[in-house]
Amino acid sequence: MRNVLGWVCVVGFLLAGTGATAVAESPAPAAAAWTPCGWGGGGFYWSAVFDPAQDGVIYMGGDVLGVYKTQDHGRHWRVINNGLVNYGVYSLAVDRKNPGTIYAATEGGLCKSTDGGALWQVLPHTGPAELRLTGERNKSIRAIAVDPSDGQVVYAASPGGRVYKSTDGGQAWKVAYEKKGATDAAACLRAQLGKVNGEWYGGLWLGLSFPKGATPADGVGFGFSFKGEGNVPRDVFVTLKTTAGATYRSKNQRELFQGHEWRDVVLTGADFTIDPQYAKDNPEKCKSLPTSPDWATVNRMDFAAVGSLPTESSIAQFGRVFFALKRTADGTAAPADKPFLATVHDFSTSKVVQHYGNIALGAARSGGIYSVTVAPKDPHLVLAATDDAGLIRSQDGGATWQELPTPQKASSVMVAATDSNIIYGSFFTDGIWKSTDQGNTWTRISQGLGKGGSITEVAASPANAQDVYAIGSVGWSGASYSSHDGGQSWQTAASVADDTESGDPTLPGEMTPKTGLSTPTNIAINPLNPQELYISANWRPCLSADAGRTWTERVRGADISCIYDIAFRGGRTYASAMDEGTLMSEDQGQTWRQLWPRKYDAATSGHNWRLALTDNNGVERIISTVSPWDTKYPPRVIVSEDGGKTCKVITAGLPDYVIQRNTMWGTGYPRALAVDPKNSRVVYLGIDGDAGDGKPGGGVFKSEDGGYHWKQLPQQPTSRRAFFGLAVDPTDSQRIYWGACGDKGGLYCSPDGGASWHHVFANESWLFNILVTADGTVYCPGKNLWRSTDHGASWKQLTHFAAANRVLVALEADPRDARTLWIGATSWDGSSDGAVYKTTDGGATWQDITGNLPYRKPIRLRFNTATNELWAGGVGLFKIRQ
Repeated sequence: MRNVLGWVCVVGFLLAGTGATAVAESPAPAAAAWTPCGWGGGGFYWSAVFDPAQDGVIYMGGDVLGVYKTQDHGRHWRVINNGLVNYGVYSLAVDRKNPGTIYAATEGGLCKSTDGGALWQVLPHTGPAELRLTGERNKSIRAIAVDPSDGQVVYAASPGGRVYKSTDGGQAWKVAYEKKGATDAAACLRAQLGKVNGEWYGGLWLGLSFPKGATPADGVGFGFSFKGEGNVPRDVFVTLKTTAGATYRSKNQRELFQGHEWRDVVLTGADFTIDPQYAKDNPEKCKSLPTSPDWATVNRMDFAAVGSLPTESSIAQFGRVFFALKRTADGTAAPADKPFLATVHDFSTSKVVQHYGNIALGAARSGGIYSVTVAPKDPHLVLAATDDAGLIRSQDGGATWQELPTPQKASSVMVAATDSNIIYGSFFTDGIWKSTDQGNTWTRISQGLGKGGSITEVAASPANAQDVYAIGSVGWSGASYSSHDGGQSWQTAASVADDTESGDPTLPGEMTPKTGLSTPTNIAINPLNPQELYISANWRPCLSADAGRTWTERVRGADISCIYDIAFRGGRTYASAMDEGTLMSEDQGQTWRQLWPRKYDAATSGHNWRLALTDNNGVERIISTVSPWDTKYPPRVIVSEDGGKTCKVITAGLPDYVIQRNTMWGTGYPRALAVDPKNSRVVYLGIDGDAGDGKPGGGVFKSEDGGYHWKQLPQQPTSRRAFFGLAVDPTDSQRIYWGACGDKGGLYCSPDGGASWHHVFANESWLFNILVTADGTVYCPGKNLWRSTDHGASWKQLTHFAAANRVLVALEADPRDARTLWIGATSWDGSSDGAVYKTTDGGATWQDITGNLPYRKPIRLRFNTATNELWAGGVGLFKIRQ
């Protein structure tokens, strides 16, 4: 699910080239107005808060499109992300004195709006590389608290282990609380891999010198002091390089991250082999190399991680780096079972390392702060829920703090609005606790909530401290709990009724008549009507109008669907999406119907990537490409001959395993699809990933019977690392184009139906998409847009973008006018930077038509000639009249 993978379109890659000049651009028309036309739901929502002054107004944050607002109790939502620095929003707070002022903790920093969310500004120095006042997945539950008596006073909880305080509305911050552990002194380096800049790998490297005075024969190993925090990447490798240029790679060291205590990690020769890639590139040199490193020649260490790094953060702390020797510093022999550890880099004196990919470096800190709150009746009383010190309390506005006698790992805390002596806290698997003496003593009150669950948040009614509510999960399954006697007894609600007004079409077969609540993240209480509650959650956020007894889905318009393709035929619109399958609209996006999957199915539920529509005796013939969530099932194709009424799952001739070698996102996905314009039964499919270990890998596959049987082409482009880049020339069915990314990337052309391939474009090495128009003109979008009118023999650069962090992915042409094109500029760094441009003169000038487009970096643009509308897909669906 996307809750595991995250919105993978924020994944980043190392993109070379910056461009020299800005694009020639004409002013945009005043009314570049985009209309939302998605269905809402089907993703992960992480935060929710009620407006304290306007009944029915709720704010909600999601992980891929920012903030949503409703003014009718959740029946209709709209996106309000203009100015957000990042679209992942994990905590929200409203200023009770000035309700138009809202704070949003995003992955890029703390943002503030003073006009009800119409416009946002990122607050100074709050980004991940500075104060780290960020909202982060599973680490920020209620990370912002505004003083109810003075809106200029704001507290923010950092996942980095500090509580900050501002007295000027967030313009400047001071540390109010920081726990310094004896083992986590400033002499350590903290490396955060993941949730930094959107890439699927990250690491650091350090230059080394063998200890002076030691002989080559003394070396028995290499190592470092290490501490993890429990989140484990998929793959972790230590790579050593020698003065001779040889490279050795360790066994997978991912288990290091499981421990929470400091340890000295010693790797010996048995832990290393010659790096497979080095061996492949240097077969002759490897014949004379030793099978394990010559320690005296090691001059560089790389520590690298690969996996779901954009969505899951893994923390590594390093204390020192050393060589393991047979002799001690004074020359005496070290015990055979305990070699002498000769430090060659100590982070107490130098933290200088180089790093790459998805990583942020900093000094080691204590565990994060999940939540912070200010007592409604006593603004001097501030409490926070910490990862390693339980609940902490300040009775003097954050000047001093005490650790309270609670369980060690706290998720949330709140002070009753009617009595500041009454405090409730939630403690994940340790349940719910209550204090009636302002935190001095505590009693566990979660008896009867069931076993094995984890409580995320607890809240009490602003009108009656005896009315208490909580949310929790067991795996993906969630529940809400309500008590009306101060926690002595609890009632459980774990199902959500379909909101028949919402038109949410996803998984309709599971809404009969209710579905289970999934992974609730926030529970909010309406201060103007305490009987009304709202829960942000995975897939189906919901509202209760009866104090938590029953829940109804309320998510219409809160678009979070991640769209990968859009197609039009016969007055109908089709869309494929991550997590949600393939959907169809017969009214230009006002309502949608899910074609597949209609309920969970391990073999097909997952990500739908590409669509191809052709005619089958007047009925749409639909081909969709699929990657199931369940990694037991490799990529597959779905074919429907009757417009989606029925379908078949096709695997014949496709890889029978999940490809992982040299892929874009760690897994080979079937994102590229092209139908021969002259013969709709001939279809080409592209799956990224190399062959290896005796397995055929991905690349280009061909079907000659409309997608029912596939064959991998016997000859493949040099690079199989691809995204959308696959096309058949409409003027010559034998001419196929393949766009590749990264090493040996660029455009490949086969003039003979795949029998041979030629590298015809190398001006840029990252081509996420390609387009071939009806007259055979080829367009390559990289950092800039390039055009060839002679099948790749020569190229003309059509744009001159200067933004270093942008790349062009979305690309569309008007089939009726070859001079009209649209492009989408995307940033892969998790920010909100991006734009949509249009040219009507063949690329001589470009007009910015981004306008009010909520998702400013779409990865798919499609033009509907029947309605003269341009559709944009990325996170959500939007269209504009052209």
